[in-house]
Amino acid sequence: MGAPDASAAARGTATGETETPSSPESGCISCEEMIAHLQAFLDHECEHSVAERLVRHVAECEHCAQIADAEQHLRAIIRSRCAEQAPPELRARVLGRLAVLRGTSGVASVSRTTSTIVSRDGSRVTVTRTSSMRIERD
Repeated sequence: MGAPDASAAARGTATGETETPSSPESGCISCEEMIAHLQAFLDHECEHSVAERLVRHVAECEHCAQIADAEQHLRAIIRSRCAEQAPPELRARVLGRLAVLRGTSGVASVSRTTSTIVSRDGSRVTVTRTSSMRIERD
């Protein structure tokens, strides 16, 4: 399920930025309120009545429609760029370690060793950090 399209109604009917008076009775919402509620709306965390008011406001306010479009576009970029998965080798190692820990009838002892080597070659500094973990069943 994707994010609500707060700006769909605005494409083609908006005439420019408007500041509508805010009152629940009138069903209007101000630009400030729209911006304050936009994140919750896109996360599907708004009350239905607030969501309806946001959609109406964005349909009438080009400025807020642009803000809503930009936020939806940014979220789409983040979703597409942050979809990396761990390499299969790492996944296998982690699952193997978990299996060892789960398979122990007693207590497992875990030791971790980290070493850091700093070397200089002229103006270049190289830092090498090595980490290892050892799991032993008692």
